[in-house]
This record gives sequence, C-alpha cells and structure tokens, in this order.
Amino acid sequence: MSSPDPQLRDLLVDLVSNAHRFTRLASALATDDHPRPWMRALSLLEEQGAVRVSTFARLDRCSQPSATALLKRLGEEGLVSREPDPDDCRAVLVGITDDGRRWLTEARRAVAADLAPHFAHLEPVQLQRLAEGLGELRAIIRTAATDN
Repeated sequence: MSSPDPQLRDLLVDLVSNAHRFTRLASALATDDHPRPWMRALSLLEEQGAVRVSTFARLDRCSQPSATALLKRLGEEGLVSREPDPDDCRAVLVGITDDGRRWLTEARRAVAADLAPHFAHLEPVQLQRLAEGLGELRAIIRTAATDN
C-alpha cells in the first residue's frame, strides 16, 4: 500500500484530531445522563447489525471481558438482545433492540441540543457546506466499511 500524498495525509490527520476534539466537546457540554459508552456500543450495533461479543470487542477495540460487561448491562436495560448464532450453537449474537434504537435517538438528540448553541451563529451557507462535507464523509465511510 502506498503512502498518501502529504497534503491528503495532513488533511486526514486534521480530520481525525478534530473528530476527537468534537467528541470530547460534546461530552464536556453534556447535560444529559446518557452514558457515552452506551451510545458508542449501540451505534456500533446499529451500524453492524447483530454480532458476536468477540466481534463487538474487536470493532470497539476493547477487551472481550469489557465488551461482555457492557453488553450485559445494555441487555439488562432492554437495549440489546441476545440470540443464538445460527452458525455456531455455542455462540450468541447481540443486536440492538427497538428500545435501544429509541434510547440512541434520544441520546443523540440530547447531544445535538447541547451543541446547538455553538452552531447557532452560522449562516445558512456555512451550514450547507457542513452538511455537504458530512455527506461526503458518510459516503467514504460507507464505502470503506463495505470494503472491509
């Protein structure tokens, strides 16, 4: 695999750095009580569909015991379900429930409400540019996810 050109590399470094900063800002401004690890886990399951705990741990870049504990807690809250894996009766698949989807939507809206005052000064053309850039980013992520 060849190295990206320096300009692209620098842009991607800046994008990753600012994505992390944006996530930290959203957490720092939070006035809701939605645990961010729950949001991250439910988002992953929303995107990936039902997965084995080991797959979840790999995708979330956490240990399997940590994944097991988190998914167990989400299951106790009715936000995820556990079903037998049709390919291996010893394993289970964990997926997001309808309650989990509702919880995640509510959590995302709470984050947006906390962030909104920091974007209120933007002109419509600036918001349009952000939306277009986000659309491009989504398309790239979707393509990369299907390639892997």
